Amino acid sequence: MHQLKSAIGSIWNPTTITALDRLLEKVIRRGYGFSNVYALRHNIAYNLQHLEFLDILLQEIALTSVLRKQNVKSFIIVGSGIVESLLTFLLIRANEYKTTEWELVRKMPGQRKKCKDSFEKIDSYIYRQLPSPRRKEMTFDAMLKKAEAKRLLGHNHTVYTDLKRVRQLRNRVHLQTIDHPTDTDWNAFSDKNLSVMARTIHEIFTGSVFSPTTEQKKYFAYLTKYFAEQWNTLDEG
Repeated sequence: MHQLKSAIGSIWNPTTITALDRLLEKVIRRGYGFSNVYALRHNIAYNLQHLEFLDILLQEIALTSVLRKQNVKSFIIVGSGIVESLLTFLLIRANEYKTTEWELVRKMPGQRKKCKDSFEKIDSYIYRQLPSPRRKEMTFDAMLKKAEAKRLLGHNHTVYTDLKRVRQLRNRVHLQTIDHPTDTDWNAFSDKNLSVMARTIHEIFTGSVFSPTTEQKKYFAYLTKYFAEQWNTLDEG
């Protein structure tokens, strides 16, 4: 077991990957159309352990306010990735993941033509029908809508509302995507976002989806401190 000393000198032991894998294996296992279940479980477990580490940084390490914001950002992006990967499996298991019968063979660019005060062109796309339907990548937004309709993350409506609130923040991994002059990480991420993400992860992994034991629920107890977080305005520094 790996140990880390926190800022106050106490020993911190993260939940082991083996323990997390036992919980995940209740749901993510073979026979439901997803081939690499071992790798999926372990990737989710690695990232769940990463959330525990980010919690230590946020709670016990003296950070500048900018670094704290960046850790809040990391927490939300990692948490969103966990949810997205779990939803992929749940949608495939429920036969609800988007599929297509066609594959693009080639694109034929059209000729530019003058139309009033601008130019237009029409491109042609040639598709070939596949022998059998193939899964087609779904956006996180499309996954969430389907999951809510089918209640794949349980019947607590709050979890779907919360995920909609943090969904757009996942795309902020692309630093160059800027919509307005003050569209910075500093302004985009808040303790309120952190609370929403923490509550979502806690609800999913302690609720009806995985039906954890009392001991397994304790793996996520550290998240509850964020539910009643006080929203303080921080200055850049």
